[in-house]
Amino acid sequence: MHDARAAAVEPVIRQLRDAGMDPVWVDRAPVYDRTTLLHALYQALHMPAWFGFNWDALADMLFGGDEEDETPRVLVFHDFELLEARDPETAAVFLDIVESVASNPDSTLRGMVRSNEIRAQH
Repeated sequence: MHDARAAAVEPVIRQLRDAGMDPVWVDRAPVYDRTTLLHALYQALHMPAWFGFNWDALADMLFGGDEEDETPRVLVFHDFELLEARDPETAAVFLDIVESVASNPDSTLRGMVRSNEIRAQH
């Protein structure tokens, strides 16, 4: 199953890299609640060991560094629908955080894409 997931996400990753972004594939394993989401983000973003595994800490980590030349990042999900179906409250809070952080011009986060939605546009 992992190979099929990777094959589905790779074209999206390539597209984003070609556009000058730093794509970060988050849900390499199923994400279905707050705990699995925060752990997936922790691993995908290579967060420090002191990461607090709470919403405030996540917002801080998603914001990015202080360096002006840092590559803009985009979070990539393949099966975000699983989280929305199993834990809609967590999905909604997470999307609000992503929107809030990405809307700040000082942040390196540009948003989130769902690989299955991008493939459907072609």
